[in-house]
Amino acid sequence: MKTEYMDILESLVDKLTLATVIEMLERICHKKAENLRTHWKDEVSAKLWDKAARQIENINVDI
Repeated sequence: MKTEYMDILESLVDKLTLATVIEMLERICHKKAENLRTHWKDEVSAKLWDKAARQIENINVDI
């Protein structure tokens, strides 16, 4: 993994909180799924993104 990207992500966590970043990742996954369904008619990939979103949604952060 590139340290540059890790530094950027760490900065986002510092500014927004870890819980917020995780929530944003969940929303991004749902949007990717929706985009795959709407524009690419790719239900298989969309289901994988939905699954990822559900898994992220189950993460509890108490920091």
